Amino acid sequence: IGELRALKGIDVLLSALAALNATRTTPARAVIVGSGPDGAMLRDRASALGLESAVSFPGAMTAAKAFPLGRTLIVPSRKESLPYVVLEAAASAMPLIATNVGGIPEIVVGTDTPLIPAGDSPALTQAMAQVLADPVLASQRALRLRSAVGQRFTVAAMTASVLSFYAEVASRPISIVRTRPSATDVNAT
Repeated sequence: IGELRALKGIDVLLSALAALNATRTTPARAVIVGSGPDGAMLRDRASALGLESAVSFPGAMTAAKAFPLGRTLIVPSRKESLPYVVLEAAASAMPLIATNVGGIPEIVVGTDTPLIPAGDSPALTQAMAQVLADPVLASQRALRLRSAVGQRFTVAAMTASVLSFYAEVASRPISIVRTRPSATDVNAT
């Protein structure tokens, strides 16, 4: 769910899905929600991998409309900040497969939600196979993640964290480093 561009790792998802489906009698499916500059290239890649019947691209929509289209949110991003879609999935208790980039580790810290390396198609294939093999475990992890996120990502908790950070920074001594000689330094020589 999001912008269709290289940074989001959707090409890695497509490769992983093709590898996964090569080992299954019932193919897994992906619904890739969003739009963006690489949409046509990703559709072509899905076609080249023989995934025409396993992948759909319905366009952009809200997470609330997109979540019912699948059973697991896969976030194969190469880079991220703090993706709201991961927080939304956690709040919805949707099973999550995501990469270990940006703020995603901050979201799942202290839970048993595993993260995979960015750009690692075999690791993504394995993670998808595990979720398909044990959907009950994936759902239980999603419930535990929802509980953790519900405690840590409240307005009060996030405000306290930001204020604590500002207080820490404000208490540090200020250092002034001159990079150019001052007028008095130049006149003294």
